[in-house]
Parts: sequence; structure tokens; C-alpha cells
Amino acid sequence: MINKSIFFLSLLVLPFLGMAQGMNFEHITLEEALVKAKKENKLVFIDFYTVWCGPCKKMAKDIFPLASVGEVYNKNFINLKLDAEKEGQAVAKQYNVTGYPTLLYLDADGKILLKDTAFKAEDTFIEMANRAVSSVNSKYSLENLQDMFPKKQNDEQFLKMYIKEMEQYGQDTSDGIDAWLKVQTEMEESSPEMLDYVFHNIRNFIVGGKGEQILNENYDTYMQQASEYQAKMLPRLSTQILNGTMDTAIRNKDPELMKAYIEAYKQQPESRFREDNLLEAELIYYGMLNDDESYKTTTLNYINGLIEQSTIAEIHESDKKSYEMYKRAYDNDPKPSRERMLNASKEGLKASKILKEINELSKGYLQRATSKKEYETLNSWIEYGYELRKDNCFTDDIKAEVYYKNGKKKKAVALKERAVKNWPRSDKKFVNKEYELEQMKKGASI
Repeated sequence: MINKSIFFLSLLVLPFLGMAQGMNFEHITLEEALVKAKKENKLVFIDFYTVWCGPCKKMAKDIFPLASVGEVYNKNFINLKLDAEKEGQAVAKQYNVTGYPTLLYLDADGKILLKDTAFKAEDTFIEMANRAVSSVNSKYSLENLQDMFPKKQNDEQFLKMYIKEMEQYGQDTSDGIDAWLKVQTEMEESSPEMLDYVFHNIRNFIVGGKGEQILNENYDTYMQQASEYQAKMLPRLSTQILNGTMDTAIRNKDPELMKAYIEAYKQQPESRFREDNLLEAELIYYGMLNDDESYKTTTLNYINGLIEQSTIAEIHESDKKSYEMYKRAYDNDPKPSRERMLNASKEGLKASKILKEINELSKGYLQRATSKKEYETLNSWIEYGYELRKDNCFTDDIKAEVYYKNGKKKKAVALKERAVKNWPRSDKKFVNKEYELEQMKKGASI
């Protein structure tokens, strides 16, 4: 009797469960999804996420399971979820995914229809799907706009529309804004209206562009017109232009723009200049050019300079003083924040920073290493790492990867396991290290 009751109850419930279905994510490759999309006359949607990304988890928990969302996406798309740091790494690189979550909409040929980042509420997420669907045959599809743009550099009205549409498609607007500012007739460059426009679009201005020129030429006038808030922020706008230029160069994989950023960064006041920021930009630039020799030389000079900066005894003495300082502070007022700093300082803050920096830079060097001399250089950095701190996870990690590249899989896996075991759980790279270990065990590339 009980079994019959359960059976009839399940018959009643099942239809409603079907009606309440959220998004159906398929466990297939992008290539398979594109084939299926063509066959079923659909588009492809990809959610690029990472394990550590909070907004990604919120989308997965609050938005993807909604029936209203599932109704639109399951009807029109083959849906994929890809971890951008694991199985989706190659596809993320292909589509230049740099933020999470990235929501990517493709046609059945793999061309981008729409791309955006960050958490989206239910209505916005559904509207994005509808926009992607309607853009397929639109005169102003993303592909058509990109084809038209080079021919319309002097068309003020087209450029204004182009900026608006590119914003809707979640695309970079810096090129459109720069082109529009050169030909626009709507407002005087020294006017309060232009000052408002500058503030609203500053992160889309680029070094050497028309927006930067307008700001520089009218700076004193803007200061006289500015509100209290604007007067406070105006001196900081040049830094925002600089940061926006780097973001745009990376997003568009533009080596010339990255070079312009590097030259402008070198002119920064000493208070804003950081050697490691310049190094990061230079390595990205050489990576864009596939200039492996310059990449390796720059890395070599930086790491050797880092090692020569202080003796190991001096680093240990500095870390000892830091620990004693945090210990006194914690003993006087044992707050959780002070306990965290005390625990972090036990192993040595300066030593940890150096070891982590060498680890991160060595990986790029190792990927490009080809000669015996270059492997000797890597081994010298590894020896230094163990001298600085015996049995540390950062040096274990890079030594494991040297072993792996040279075909010593068993040694590589053992050392990588030790590195993962001791890797700080608070570090975002921890999940990457776990994945690299999985790949090593499979004999796959990392």
C-alpha cells in the first residue's frame, strides 16, 4: 500500500519538477557543443568560472536554477560551464577571458555574439540571452559593427551608436570613445559637460589618446569648474588612464598599447612607481610579441637582483624583528586580525614574499628554457630558495615542474604533492596547484 502511494505521488510530482527546470549544462567540449548547436539550430552559452570566485558561486546558486532562466537558455542555447583555470583554460585563453564570471555567447561557428562579466540578476541575464539571439541577423551585430568601425572613423553619429552598442555587447569601448572624441561637435572640450563625460568614461581613455589630451589641455579650467568631489579626484585621473590602458592592452592583446603603457609608467612619480608592476607589464609585453629571449633576460635580471638585494642573514633578521613586533602587538591586544598577522609572520614575511615571487617568475622562465645554462640558472634559484627556507612549498613547486619538464614524472609528482600539502589555503593559486598535480599524475601538460 505504501509503495503504491509513493508511486502515484511521484506521478503527480514529476511533471511539476520538469516545469521547474533551470539551466541544463552539458558535459561536452566546445567543439562538440558547436556541432550540436548547428544540428539543433541553437547558439552556445559558456559560463567561465573559478573555484574561488564569489559572484560565480552566486550565479550558480541563485540564477542558473531558475525556471524562467532555464526556459530561455535551454530553448536557444547549448549551455556549458568551464573552469577557466582547469579544463576550460585553453578556451578561456582563446576568447581572452580575464574576469569571472565571464558570460560568453557564441554562434554555431564560434563567433562572439555577446560577452560580459560579473554577477547578473535574473531579468538582466534573460535579457542578455534575448539580445544574443536577436543579434544573429541584426545589421548591427557585433561582427558587423567591428567590420564597419574602421570605415566610419569620421562619422560622428555612427561612432556614438557604436559606443552604445559595444557597451550592450559587453565589449571594449576605448577605441570608439577615442574616435568619437576626435570628431564630436556636441560640446566644447573645456565645458562642464565635457568634464562630466571625462569622469564617466575615464577608465576607457588610453595613454596618448584624445581623452588624455583633452584632460591635460583643460585641467586648470576643469579645476575651476569642478565640484568638491571632482576637485579631489582630478589629480588621480591620470593614474586611472594608466590603469585603463594596461587593462585594454591585455584585453585586446595589443603589444603597441602595452608598450605605450610601459613608457608612461616609467614617467610616474617615485611615490607611485613599483618595480614589480613594471616587470609584470614588460613580461606581458614580451609574451604578446613571443619574444622569449627578452622575456628570459628580463626575468633573469629581476630575480638575480632580488637575490642580491639582501643576504639571507639580513632577511632572517628582518623577519625576526617583524615577528617580535607582531608578537608584542598581539600580547597587548589579542584581536583576531593581530593573531592572523602573528601567525603569518612566524615563517617570515619577507622570506615568503621573495620565495613566492621567485616561484611565479620561474614558471614563465621554465616554460621558455631550452639550454643547459638556463636549467642551471633555474637550479641555482631552487638552491637559493631552500637556503632561504628549508622545505618550503614555493621552491618544492618549481622544482617539481623542472623535474616534470625533464621527464622525471615520479619525482615531480612526489614533490608536487608535498608542495600542495603545504601551500597556503588562503592563496587563490591553491586550486591551480591542485589541478597541476592532477595533470601531472595523468601525464598531461600543465
